[in-house]
Amino acid sequence: MPAQKPPEAVSIGRARGRLSASSFTTFRRCPKQWFLNYRIGLRGPLSPHQVMGIEVEDGLCALLMERAQPCESIEELTEWILSKVPDMATKVLEQGRKVFSESMWNDGDFDEHFDNALVEQMLCNGIGLQLEEVAACHQAGGGLHEFDIPAPCFDTPPHYALPEKVNQKVKWKDEPHEFSNTGITWADAWEIARPWVKDPRNPQPQRMYHSDRWAAGECDLVLRWDGRNRIIDIKMGDGEGKFATSLDDQLNFYAWLWNETHDSICEGLEGWYLTNGLRKVVDVNPLSTEEYRSVLNQMQAWSSDNTLPLAEPCDGEAGGCRWCAATEVPYPAPTITIPHELLSSIPNRVNVKGKLQGAWGPLPNHYGEPVLGAMIKAGDKMVTLEESQPGTFPSMHDAPNGEVIITGALPGVWRKQPRLYLDNHSSIVSESDAKLTRMGMLRTKANVEGVVLSCQRRDGKRIDGRPWSMVSFHLWDGERVAEAVAFGSSINGTILSIEPGCVVRMTSAELGWREGLVQLRIDSRSTRITVVPKD
Repeated sequence: MPAQKPPEAVSIGRARGRLSASSFTTFRRCPKQWFLNYRIGLRGPLSPHQVMGIEVEDGLCALLMERAQPCESIEELTEWILSKVPDMATKVLEQGRKVFSESMWNDGDFDEHFDNALVEQMLCNGIGLQLEEVAACHQAGGGLHEFDIPAPCFDTPPHYALPEKVNQKVKWKDEPHEFSNTGITWADAWEIARPWVKDPRNPQPQRMYHSDRWAAGECDLVLRWDGRNRIIDIKMGDGEGKFATSLDDQLNFYAWLWNETHDSICEGLEGWYLTNGLRKVVDVNPLSTEEYRSVLNQMQAWSSDNTLPLAEPCDGEAGGCRWCAATEVPYPAPTITIPHELLSSIPNRVNVKGKLQGAWGPLPNHYGEPVLGAMIKAGDKMVTLEESQPGTFPSMHDAPNGEVIITGALPGVWRKQPRLYLDNHSSIVSESDAKLTRMGMLRTKANVEGVVLSCQRRDGKRIDGRPWSMVSFHLWDGERVAEAVAFGSSINGTILSIEPGCVVRMTSAELGWREGLVQLRIDSRSTRITVVPKD
């Protein structure tokens, strides 16, 4: 079963420090695209295909979770499941159109690309591929279907990796399938061959997590009925194009992660293409753990220079290249005036002296990521220390006793209190000749001005089911780019009016850090924002 207990207590945003299939394949295609997309977070507008890639997949998975009625033949079974396609296609199309229209930044004519007929055809193609599995199961006389965690079905309750976080008042239908005593029926074959899919009823992450938490991945489908674990990735395309070349790398990453996190072995990999119903079989040939870790090490060692455009743009041939191939920014640089400053003026490393105490963790930070923490005290000043991301400073609790010097700390603030973030460029030592900053003089806020290059809003649910919202946008001051974020109640009409090309001025933006890069956080009580619409 691919879904495992997540390391986060609550989940907000993407854990950028872990190796994922998407970050791995992007890095293999174009490291510069990876840097801007996954380190800085700079992306392009939402397209209809990006939206529908998710919605069509969810619609197909929902159809696979249906319980079959009694059927006398494969034709009757096919007629039953295909009768549900039109309603599902309408639902998928309406949801996709809603997501696209409500996004902060999109590009393209949704209805020009998608209609009911196309969505129905893609769902039918996906169902056809699964019916091939059902037919093979029926011919084989059945297969494995009793698992500790069964494939999700709407007639049985969902499985939760963290059941203690679930609202116990919510009750689910619980009617196990009754198998025939006189030989396998077509309804039995449908039930046995049903793949594991991501359960839409479950708000908790349904991913595989490496035991050391440096890699994670989420499968689309996993077939297990024939005694072989086969991982399937659902694609909306036809198997052609530049991105199709990444399928082998993506699926073999999942195979490696499965082998690392399960007692069983992944024995098959396939891509299911919904546009034409293509089943593409991929050779199982993952890299070694050392090789995947080496890729992550390369990512972590990548320069944190946030200058844009890149000094050496890529050739744009890898697929998906946008900002990494740009030789100039498509907007005029803003004129920075007092009290605002250039992003390069924000101090990114400080050295402090004090006595450590009160070690804690790992506990969730504001992103829900488990991090280590402690306190450092100098005189009457007490400041919280925290890993900037999980695993970036694992030796925090092994620091020497007594007075210490912390070098290379990232200054920031959380809930109006100064905070120092430590990563792999920080150190805690007994002696150092580094220039010190008094803890009462830590810089925690900034006044910035820049033109918006990209923006997006994300909504979701925490592991306990509570909703969360986040808006992020990227400011360019003519030289460098930085991400700004607002959470929950800090998201107001002014922030939602932001679009690429407008100029944003912020005073008292709180300093935070992601991947060693400054992140400007908006506090509705103290941060002032002015938005100048684009011409």
